Amino acid sequence: MVKKIINTVKKFFDKRVTIVLILFVFMSCVLIARLFKLQIIDGQSYADNFTVMTTRTRMIQSTRGNIYDRNGELLAYNELSNCVTIEDNGSYETTREKNLSVNGEIYYLTNLIQSMGDTLTHDFHIIVDEDGNYAFDVDEGTTRDRFRADVFGYAQISDLKEDEANASADDIMNYLAGSKRFYLYNEDNPYTEEELKSHGLPAELTKEEILNIVIVRYQLSLISFQRYVPVTVASNVSASTVAAIEENINTLQGVSISQESRRVYNKAESMAPIIGYTGKPSAEELENLRQENPDYNSNSIIGKTGIEQSMETTLQGVDGEETITIDNLGKVLDINEDSRINPVQGNDVYLTIDAELQEACYQILEQRIAGVLLKKIQDEKEGPAEIDDADNDLYIPIYDVYKQLINNNIIDINHFYAEDAGETEQNVYNKFLSRQQEVIDWVAQELSGEGTPYNQLSEDKQSYLDYVYSTYLTSDTGLVNRKLVDKDDAMYQAYFKEETISLSRFLSYASTKNWIDTTKLPESSDYLDSGEIYQQIISMMQQDLYNKSDFSRIIYSYLIDDDVVTPSELCLILYDQNILSKDDGIYEDFAYGSMTAYELITEKIRTLELTPAQIALDPCSGSAVLNDPDTGEVLALVTYPGYDNNLLSNDMDVSYYNHLYNDQSTPFYNKATQQL
Repeated sequence: MVKKIINTVKKFFDKRVTIVLILFVFMSCVLIARLFKLQIIDGQSYADNFTVMTTRTRMIQSTRGNIYDRNGELLAYNELSNCVTIEDNGSYETTREKNLSVNGEIYYLTNLIQSMGDTLTHDFHIIVDEDGNYAFDVDEGTTRDRFRADVFGYAQISDLKEDEANASADDIMNYLAGSKRFYLYNEDNPYTEEELKSHGLPAELTKEEILNIVIVRYQLSLISFQRYVPVTVASNVSASTVAAIEENINTLQGVSISQESRRVYNKAESMAPIIGYTGKPSAEELENLRQENPDYNSNSIIGKTGIEQSMETTLQGVDGEETITIDNLGKVLDINEDSRINPVQGNDVYLTIDAELQEACYQILEQRIAGVLLKKIQDEKEGPAEIDDADNDLYIPIYDVYKQLINNNIIDINHFYAEDAGETEQNVYNKFLSRQQEVIDWVAQELSGEGTPYNQLSEDKQSYLDYVYSTYLTSDTGLVNRKLVDKDDAMYQAYFKEETISLSRFLSYASTKNWIDTTKLPESSDYLDSGEIYQQIISMMQQDLYNKSDFSRIIYSYLIDDDVVTPSELCLILYDQNILSKDDGIYEDFAYGSMTAYELITEKIRTLELTPAQIALDPCSGSAVLNDPDTGEVLALVTYPGYDNNLLSNDMDVSYYNHLYNDQSTPFYNKATQQL
C-alpha cells in the first residue's frame, strides 16, 4: 500500500506539467503577498509620495543688441540684476486653504520687498491714484479694452459683454479680489479671525495691499497651465532685499532669487526721445511682430518707442531653450544640461548722432530757455491788462510761477497731511481745509437752487463750476454723456456760448433730456424722476470733491492769489520737501528775511535748480537739430524737456510715467520731429 502511494507521487512529480503548476502556484503566492504589501501595508505611503514626472521645454530669454553713437559711445546696453520670482508649486488640501496660504505669502512677500525700498514688477493697468482710489493707468482705448478682455478671460475684445466692456477699475478689483477669482475676501463664507491670523493676514487690507496681492495672483493665473514657469515679483532688487528673502526662503513656498537682464541707458535725459525704451508687448504689438517672427511671445521684451521700436527686429536676439523634468505640481525636478541651446544676443545698432554734441546742445537749450523765462518774469501779481504786438509788453507775473509750484506737481500737496509733514505744510493745509469747505458748500448751494448766470460769477467761482462740469461730471464720472448732449440745443448755447443761464439750470434741463447716464449713480434710479436724479448727482458730487486733487489745486491757486497762502510759505515748503537743498548757501538768508520769495525763485531758475520744464510756463520747451553739411547726416536731434527712460524701460515706474504724462511741459512730445 505504501509503495503504491510512493509510486503515485513519483509519477505525479515526473510529469513536467506538474512541475510547472507548482512553480506557477508559488509565483502566484509571491505576487499576492507583494500586492498585499503594496496596497494594504504601504499603500497610503506610496499615495502620499506619488509623483508624475514629465518633460517640458523651457525658454531662455535672449538679450537685445547694444546701441552706440557715431563714435562708438555706448548708449543702450544690458546688465544682470537680481530679481524675486515665485512659482505656484505648492500642494493644498482645499481651495480655501490654497487661497489663504498663497494670499498670506504674497502679502508678506510684497510688504517685505517694499519695506526694503524696492517696487513690484507688473504690467497690471490699475493703480491706487493720489486720491486713494483705484484707477486705470492708461486712457480709454484699445490697451484698456485689451486689459479688460484679459481679466475676464476673452481672446477677443469683441467677446466682452456690455458690463465687462464698461467695467471700471473698482469693478475689476472687486471681481479679482472676490470669490469669483482670488478670494482675498469670501462673501459667502467669510474667513475667521483665526484663519486670517494663522496665515499672516490682517483683519482688513488696505487698497494698496489688496492691489499688490491681486497683481501677483493675476500674473500667476496667466501661466496657470505652465506652473513650472516662474513669475517675476520684483526686478533689480537691492542687496538688502536679497538678504531678507534668503533669510526667509524656507518659509516662502516657490519663492527664489534669480538673475535677469535689464536694459540700461546712458545720457538718458538728452537721448531718451531718440532711443526710446523697452517693455512687454501688448496683444496688438505681439500680433504684428509675429507676422515677421513667430518666435515672439508675451514675455518677450520689445522696443516701445524710438530706435528701440524702429530697429526692433535688428536689436532682438534669438531665444534659447532647455529641457526640464517637472512633477505633477509643476516643480522642476531636473534640468537636462545636454539639451540646452544658448540664446543669441541681438545685433548692435550705430547711430549718426554724436552723443557728446547731443548732451551739450541739450544743456545749452535748457540754459537759453531759462534765460528767456527769467527775462519775462516780473514781480507782479497779474499779467499786463492789454497786450500789444511788441514783445516788451509780454511778461510773466511771479504769482503765475508760485501757482505752478502746485499746479505742475513740483510741490506734493498730498504730503501736507502726512505724519512727517513740516510745520509750514501743516499750516498751509489747515488754510486749505477751511477754504475747501467754503467752496464745496457754495458749489452744492449753487447747484441746488436757481443758481447764478455764468457771466455774473467771479473768476474763481467760474473755475470751480468749469471743473465740476468739464472734469467731474463729464470726464471723471461720465454722469453727463457727451455723445448724447445736443450742442445745437438752445439751453446748451445759452450756457456755453451766451453764458446767460446758471449751471444748475442747464443740468436740470440735461436730466430731462436724458443726457445724464443714471447707471453711473451709486444707487438704482429706475423709479426716480429727473429732479430726484439731479439731487443724487449733487449729493454724490459733494462727497467726491473732497478727494479730487485737481479740484484741490484750483483752490490752492486762489489761496495763493488771495495771499492766504503766501509766497514765503511755498518757498519754505520747497525746502521742507527737499526739492531745494538747505545747504545751497542762501537758505538762511531767505529764512531770516533778507531775501524775498521773488529773489529766491528767480535765483533758483538762473541756477537751474528749478528748471523751465518744472515751471511749465511759456517758454518751457524747445528743440535743436544739427546736420553734417557735407553728408546731411543728423548729428544732434534735441528736444527739451527730456526724461529718464531707465525708469520706463524693463519694469515701468508707473508713478513716474503718470508724472510725465500729466506734466504741463509735455516731455513725451518730441519737439524736434513734430514741431515746426
